[in-house]
Amino acid sequence: MTWEFGGSVSWLTLQLAEDTRGGTRLELEHVAHVGDDFWARFGPGAVGVGWDMALMGLAWHLETGATADPREAAAWSASDEGKAFTSRSSDDWCRASIAAGTDESAAKAAASRTTAFYTGSTAEG
Repeated sequence: MTWEFGGSVSWLTLQLAEDTRGGTRLELEHVAHVGDDFWARFGPGAVGVGWDMALMGLAWHLETGATADPREAAAWSASDEGKAFTSRSSDDWCRASIAAGTDESAAKAAASRTTAFYTGSTAEG
């Protein structure tokens, strides 16, 4: 099954397929049309970190069947554990950006700004 959603700025394609090892495989493609200044400032982690958090929440829901409370989710994001998750996710997006050809120093600076945005830190690279 495939679903497509989008508009002039962002397009999302979700596909569910039977996995040969059992279960279901989720494939997600998100195309965001952002300005060069925004991309240079934050890089792919700007939306990638958010998707990582959303997919972690989906995994938690599928495992527990529970519905997330927005206040608890916000509190977790502000916790040391949440900030560590965000930092790791941003670092992973930084490595992916470098692997895709972004200059290493530019990718690291963008990742630093992305991490600062998501964690509420004032430090920027």
